[in-house]
Order: sequence, then structure tokens, then C-alpha cells
Amino acid sequence: MRAQSIFTHSCSMEKGCQFRGNRFLSVKFPQVIAILTSFAVLLVEGTTMSSLCRTSCGDLPIEYPFGIDDGCGSLEYRSLLVCTNNTQLELWTPSGRYRVMNISYDNQYVVVSDSSMWSCSAGNKLPQSQRFSLDISKKFSISISNTFLYFNCNESFVLVQPQPSYCESQSERCESVCDSNNYLCNNLPVCPKALTKASCCSYYPRTSDSLRLMLENCESYTSVYWGLTNKSTSYNQLPSYGIRLNYEVPITTHCVNCQEHGGICGYDTQLSSFLCLCTQKNTTTYCTEHNVHHVRQGQVVAGIVAGIGVGGMIGGGAIIWYLRRTRPNRPYRLGAVNTT
Repeated sequence: MRAQSIFTHSCSMEKGCQFRGNRFLSVKFPQVIAILTSFAVLLVEGTTMSSLCRTSCGDLPIEYPFGIDDGCGSLEYRSLLVCTNNTQLELWTPSGRYRVMNISYDNQYVVVSDSSMWSCSAGNKLPQSQRFSLDISKKFSISISNTFLYFNCNESFVLVQPQPSYCESQSERCESVCDSNNYLCNNLPVCPKALTKASCCSYYPRTSDSLRLMLENCESYTSVYWGLTNKSTSYNQLPSYGIRLNYEVPITTHCVNCQEHGGICGYDTQLSSFLCLCTQKNTTTYCTEHNVHHVRQGQVVAGIVAGIGVGGMIGGGAIIWYLRRTRPNRPYRLGAVNTT
């Protein structure tokens, strides 16, 4: 027969020592779970007030649909913009990171710079251009305001010739021609005579795949976009180097209601669902708190994930402590134990 019950303890040289913990706590496990859940919810609501989305990167404002902090802006543009040292804004694409030079929220376009394309400082030296590409699922498209110039193309694969006059009215008939008589080939912006030892032609790629194929058969390229000037002249557009990308603004009924009630449109970083970011808490509908102070666009709350994480750690630790206190009373044995 066993020498000791598990509810007692004894200590001897032959049997060693046995110790046991306290009896079960009077608090039931479901009650503990309910308390911990309520605490986690309160912690999350408090954490949502601890962080605001950044509203600028350097001199560039950050507004909907974009965001540089997770949970800010539209989910469709998540993690596309990166702000380095709070000074330099970059756009992620499948082909790399590109510096953002300008964002127009009124006209819905972004201008980026490709460091591998030709610029005035390169002179007659043509850099080896990389293949620029876009993720079309992110609602970006190449603007028709761009003029792409290609240098030293392989004419065995690229149709290089002066564009016929009918192309101005029937552009679809000239989609395969790289125009060697383009005005900008002989009048490069800023430095019209900087590049004199390379052949040049102009071709508008309707997709980033078309641009990639052109770069496979041309030594280098550059992009010039036409922007409006502030001067009231008959010719109010000036060329500048860069790639202009159009973007779409995803507006839903939830987002409109959120903005009308003083909130900012965002998203849940875990569930990937819409959130209206308010001054006091986040909601799936719209802000309802009294005396809502309209926060600047982009200045929103983004701390829900941190709250869940901290609440989860505290709750998990409390559950482990509870289980240790309430597990079956198994004796701890020291020394040789004789159970006969």
C-alpha cells in the first residue's frame, strides 16, 4: 500500500520528501477568462489613443489613401510607401524602391524618380537602366503625361522611325513605332545638348510590361512628365524629369460616413477590415463621441495591434499562473521514494 496520501506530506530517509500546493482556488476558470478578456479590451481601447499616424514625410504631406504607418490610409495601398528617417519618402514596386518627388491629392498622381535612368549629370555616359515595373493590383498606372525617351535601341527588335503625321489623330495605328523625330530627343529639358552621342526615340508604354520589354532592347532611358505651371501664359506646361503615376482613391460608403463624422479612414492590421479612426477610439462604422474634434487628415490612431499584443501577454501570463495554482496536486519528490 502507498505510504502517503497525496493530500499529506512526509519526509524520511527511506521515502524522501513529498510536498504539495494549496487546494483549488475558489475562483472558477470561466470567471478568470471573463475578467482577463475585459481587461484586454480596456487595454486595447487605451492603447488606441497612444499613437497617431504620421501626416508627413519630409516636405511631402501624407493623406488618404496613403499611409506610412500600418493601419493608416487604405488597405489597398498598405506598405507601399516607406519613410526613411522621417525625411525621404519612397515607393515600393516589384522592381525596387523609388524616391517620391511629389504627390498631388487633387489630381491623384505620384511622381517618382528612377535613379538608374539617364539625367543631365550623366552627359554622354548612358547608365545601365533597370527594369521599372508596377503592381497593377495596387491601382497604379503610368500617366499619359509622361514622355519616355529610349537611347541606343537595337533596331532589329525595335521599330525606330519618324512617326507619320496621321499618328496625331490615329494613335492606335502607331503603337509599335518608337518615334525618332520626337521634339524632346533634340531638346532635352534643362540640358538640351548634354546627350549628343546616342540615338534617341520616343515610345509611350501603355503598361509597365511594355516599358520592361523596351528596356530589354535599349541601352538606357529617361522619362519626362509635363506639369502645370503657376504662370498665366498660353503655354502653361513645363517638362520635368520623373515618372508620373496615376492612382485611384478607393472610396466606400463606410469611409464617406467616417469622414463626415470627423473620423479618418483606416483598417484593422490583423483582420484587414475597415476601421474608422476617431479621437477617442476606433470603430467599424463612424465616430459617435460627443464634441468630436476633427483631427487632421492622416493624424489617426494606430495602436490597436500593440494593445492586443500587450493584453495577450498579460492575459496569457495570468492564465499560466492560474493553471499552476489549480493543477492536480502531484507531490514534488526529493530523494529516493519507496511507494510500497
